[in-house]
Amino acid sequence: MYASKGPVVEEWADRRFFRPAGWRIATILVHTRISPDDVTLASLVLGVIAGHLFWYTNAWINAAGVALFIWSDVLDSADGQLARLRGTSTRLGRILDGLADSARFLSLYAHLGARLYVSGWGWGGVALAAAALLSHSYQAAAADFIRQAYLYFAVGKGSELDLSSAPPPASGSFWERVAGWLYGDYVRRQAWLFPNTTALARSLAGRKVPPGIARAWANHQRRVVAGCAWIAQNIRFLLLALTVVPGSPAAYCWIVIGPLNAVLVFLVLAHEREPKLCIAAY
Repeated sequence: MYASKGPVVEEWADRRFFRPAGWRIATILVHTRISPDDVTLASLVLGVIAGHLFWYTNAWINAAGVALFIWSDVLDSADGQLARLRGTSTRLGRILDGLADSARFLSLYAHLGARLYVSGWGWGGVALAAAALLSHSYQAAAADFIRQAYLYFAVGKGSELDLSSAPPPASGSFWERVAGWLYGDYVRRQAWLFPNTTALARSLAGRKVPPGIARAWANHQRRVVAGCAWIAQNIRFLLLALTVVPGSPAAYCWIVIGPLNAVLVFLVLAHEREPKLCIAAY
């Protein structure tokens, strides 16, 4: 069975569908020559095509876009599980995985913006989609950070919390350097959103998290982690099905900019209280 990160961090849909489906694909591919990066690329291609399907005003084509996004997400789960099965998990793999996620939703918002433009919104529609894309990027970064921080402080294992502040390497191919720079920007964005948590984690680097901090984090941050479901990836598929498929792409963008940003602010403030309490107590 797949290695679960725990019910606190994983959403219901992840535990019931995405992770098990990804695990099945990973176990099928483990003895083949298909690499985790190949699976990431397939996820990227499916996601970009899914985003393109939202350019059209046909509800069935839009519904197909939602379905492709879901299967793209299954592959996004499979690539990491395949890497862990083979013992080949790397930081570069996480970077590529993150970039694939970004490219999939860049395709979505680019096509939503184009659709709004030609449907009478003009450049205002493009600006609306761009604002939704920017909001989405910060919401996704925050949800990922809060979950990884919970695994780091409360669980003590399974975390991929990246606190590196080093500049991207000057060596490697052009695309590797570009990927490194983009991922570095993602990490810096997380550090900007969560300065207190980042400072606490860096102060504990190389040491075991004190038991008192681990207990406090587990007790106080469970609801904050659960709240990430409102700004993470899975809810986007439901929102697309409820807004864009019936023919209201602007409604989707406004929800991302308005209510989901309100949730983002609440979660950041609630999360950043914890490091202050831990520092004061320990």
